[in-house]
Amino acid sequence: MAASLTRHPDEDMNEDSRQSAGAPAARSPGATKKGIETRARIIRGAIEAVESEGMESLTTRKIAARAGVQLATLHYYFDSKESLMLAVLEDLVSDMSMRYTSSVNSADMDDRIAQLIRLIWRYIGENPNREISQIELTIYALRTKGSEWLAAKQYNTYIDFYSQFVFRDSDIPEPERTRIANAVTRFMLIGIDGLILQNFALGDTAVASESVEALIFTTQAYLKKLIAQSAT
Repeated sequence: MAASLTRHPDEDMNEDSRQSAGAPAARSPGATKKGIETRARIIRGAIEAVESEGMESLTTRKIAARAGVQLATLHYYFDSKESLMLAVLEDLVSDMSMRYTSSVNSADMDDRIAQLIRLIWRYIGENPNREISQIELTIYALRTKGSEWLAAKQYNTYIDFYSQFVFRDSDIPEPERTRIANAVTRFMLIGIDGLILQNFALGDTAVASESVEALIFTTQAYLKKLIAQSAT
């Protein structure tokens, strides 16, 4: 069972109190335009709370305050920390997707790898607290019994996203296309995770830039090796 959102003692709320707050029982949260907007505000409030204070201090009270909603409203839309963190993850990936899709336009996979890694690194530089928050999200999921799936979901989401980005319209036949795409994007993600931690630990932009270019080169070389092996 998913763990409850971290609450203050006076924040507990049962189904009766949700109904008295005006929440309709027969309709899913977010089914109306107002509901969609409210849900989006809560997600933004959660992102801001995690970025500024980290997972350990994350409570429904703080999220609700940042989102400008009542606690009853927040609990109606998200009944567990995991459901809210999953929504946060999906929102972050959607934000990156919109930014990257308009910027990567090459038909060559090597070029796409280079463009994608550079775009990811630029995004990280522009949103350092967001990247630390995602690291904390992963650690939280791994350390919380029953929430390990959230860490796997996070990684699989990025692997799928990178794969679609680099390998869209690829002429590599299946099932080799999927196998190669997963291998290359897992390798890319390993490198990006290492670069993030190295950059935050050392704070050396020159080293970071050199490491980014090294990751591009090695990822491209790995792709070529896998394609060559597939052809034999």
